[in-house]
Amino acid sequence: MLIVRTLALVALLLVAVAVTGCGESDEEKAQNQVCDARDDIQTQINDLSNLTLSTATVDAVQENLSAIQDDLMEIANAQGDLNEDRKQQVQSANQEFKSQLDSIASGLTSNLSLSGAQQKLTDAAQQLASSYKDTFATIDCD
Repeated sequence: MLIVRTLALVALLLVAVAVTGCGESDEEKAQNQVCDARDDIQTQINDLSNLTLSTATVDAVQENLSAIQDDLMEIANAQGDLNEDRKQQVQSANQEFKSQLDSIASGLTSNLSLSGAQQKLTDAAQQLASSYKDTFATIDCD
């Protein structure tokens, strides 16, 4: 009798865990992925904006740009699980920002003087910040 009760209690607990343990839906997970990646893009842009002639290195800039590219890929991968309106909003923001990023990044790779590189980096960070504001900042993550 004790074994039956114990088994019944264990079964009941497993059912309770299964019901409550389902956690987030695929859409909620996708939304969280989009918002986390969006927030990281903002962090990377802030890091780029804080670079100076004495702190900027090619590796540091490439690391920030690579992290942004990874975030854009994560957003693109999560889009499929969003509802149709949200998917369209995120897809549009992602495409627009990626286009701006590609354009800005290609401008940073040309041969420049040291002072020219500082101005180019400052301009690029401002352009990325503006593009972020126009695209991803409009996506509600609250």
